[in-house]
Amino acid sequence: MSDHKFKPFEKVLVRDTSAGDGWRATFFSHYSNKFGAQPVAIGGWMYGHMIPYEGNERLLGTTDWPEPELKKGDAVLVWDEGDSIKVFKVYSHFDGELHKHVAFSVLFKDRLTPDGHMWDHAEKFVPASVETQGDGHTELG
Repeated sequence: MSDHKFKPFEKVLVRDTSAGDGWRATFFSHYSNKFGAQPVAIGGWMYGHMIPYEGNERLLGTTDWPEPELKKGDAVLVWDEGDSIKVFKVYSHFDGELHKHVAFSVLFKDRLTPDGHMWDHAEKFVPASVETQGDGHTELG
């Protein structure tokens, strides 16, 4: 869920969504190399989701999801679980109940269009370099 790098004995919240359980408190132990650096909790347990406790205290015991660090109007790349292609969109909001991101397509210079699709993942778009051409077009590098 995040790019956070856990440290041993760090307070974390864990959750397995398949069981419908809420967030539980525990401590981070280590990363397992068997499953692509999967975070492991104290006791050797691996969960579907692990997030830092700090900043997410209100989630303890709930089935709510943390708020993403994205803001309405941010340029984002969105994708669904298992997709290899990310799509450029303009961020709208996060639906905590469905745990999905809502974003809009850029149809014209100043008009956004909802496409009716909600996305599993979203990340802020940061181009490696941006060059403005003499004809007014922008090229991303």
